[in-house]
Amino acid sequence: MLKIGVIFVLLLLAFLATKYLDENAQKKMLIGLGIVIGCAVAFFMAIELFR
Repeated sequence: MLKIGVIFVLLLLAFLATKYLDENAQKKMLIGLGIVIGCAVAFFMAIELFR
């Protein structure tokens, strides 16, 4: 549970850091973070299903 909390805090900090980027880089960063979040959710769901 602690690992999930740390990951979400780091992702939140990354979202907050995107406001300092220009618009084009911001869009790329948000798409990348969305993909990372989706992969993390799928990974944790798979781990829980195998338990």
